Amino acid sequence: MNSLNCAIFNENLAKEFGKKEHDSDIEFYHRIHNNRVLTFIYPKGFPEKINSLLQALHLSNYVLLQVDKIDAALGEIIVAIDSLGKKDGFLIIGDAVDENIFNKIIENSAVKNYQKISKEDVLETLSNADLKQKTGQAVIDLDSLFDVKGVGTVALGFLTHGNILKMSNIKALPNNIEVFIKTIQKQDKDWPDAYCNDRVGLAIKGLTVEDFSRGIIFTLDPEFKASKTINIQFEKNKFCKKDLAQNQQLHLQCRLQIVGCIVKQLNPLSLELSKEIAFKKGEQIALIDINGKPRIIGKGTIL
Repeated sequence: MNSLNCAIFNENLAKEFGKKEHDSDIEFYHRIHNNRVLTFIYPKGFPEKINSLLQALHLSNYVLLQVDKIDAALGEIIVAIDSLGKKDGFLIIGDAVDENIFNKIIENSAVKNYQKISKEDVLETLSNADLKQKTGQAVIDLDSLFDVKGVGTVALGFLTHGNILKMSNIKALPNNIEVFIKTIQKQDKDWPDAYCNDRVGLAIKGLTVEDFSRGIIFTLDPEFKASKTINIQFEKNKFCKKDLAQNQQLHLQCRLQIVGCIVKQLNPLSLELSKEIAFKKGEQIALIDINGKPRIIGKGTIL
C-alpha cells in the first residue's frame, strides 16, 4: 500500500474526503481508497498565514484546486503553486465561475495544465494517479514533535525521499543531532519500515521537544548541509513591482522551514538568515514579504 499527498484549499471538501488527524494551521485528512493512503493537506492558517500555504504545497505530490470564486486568495494560491513548481494537479470549477476569465488568469501558470474533474471523481482519480517515488537517501520533513507517556518522544512528518527502517539511526538537521528511530507508525499501526510519501509517526531518542521547530529534517544524505547563508538563482514574481534592495528584510521558505533573512548581495542573490536551515543545492525556495502585496515576491533555486 503506497501513499499520495494532495494539497486542498477547501475545508469542507477535505472533511468530506478524509478523517482529520489533529488541529493545526496545517491539517491532515486521511483516507484509504483502492489500497492507497490518500492524505489531503489543508492550510487552515491561509489566507492569514502565507506560511501555511507554502508548507502544505511543499508536502504535496498533487494539488486539488476547487475554484468557486475569483479573488485575491485564489491568485496567491496560483502564484504559490508556480513558485514551488507544482505541475501535477486537478481542477474542480464551480458553476458560478466564468471560465473564460479563469483561463486568462492561469494562461501562463502550471495550473493551465491541471486536469478538470468532478468532485465525485476525486478519490478514484487520486487513487489511480501516477506517483513519483523519489529514491536515494531517506529525507523526512517534520511538522510536529511531542512527548507521550509510556512511549517517549514522538516525531510526525512525511518521508519525502527514500525509505527508513525501525531500530535505525538517522541525523536531525540543521541541529546536527544523532537520532535513533525505535518504532514506526503509519495510520495508527506499527510497521517495520516506511517509504517515500508515507505520513509517519516515529518513536525516537536523541531529539527533544526543546530542540524542535517545524521544518527540521531527518536524513543521512551527505548533500544536505546546515548554514545561515544561502545563494540563490532568483526570479522575481511578475506581480511584484519593487526590485530587491541590499539590506532588505524578508522571509525565506525552504521545505517546511521559514526564517527571516536579510539581502546581502543582489546578483547572484545572497541572503543572511536569522538561523541555520537545512538544504542542498538545486532545491526550490520562495522569498516572502509577510506584510507586502504581493507576499510572495519571487522564487529561486539554491546554488
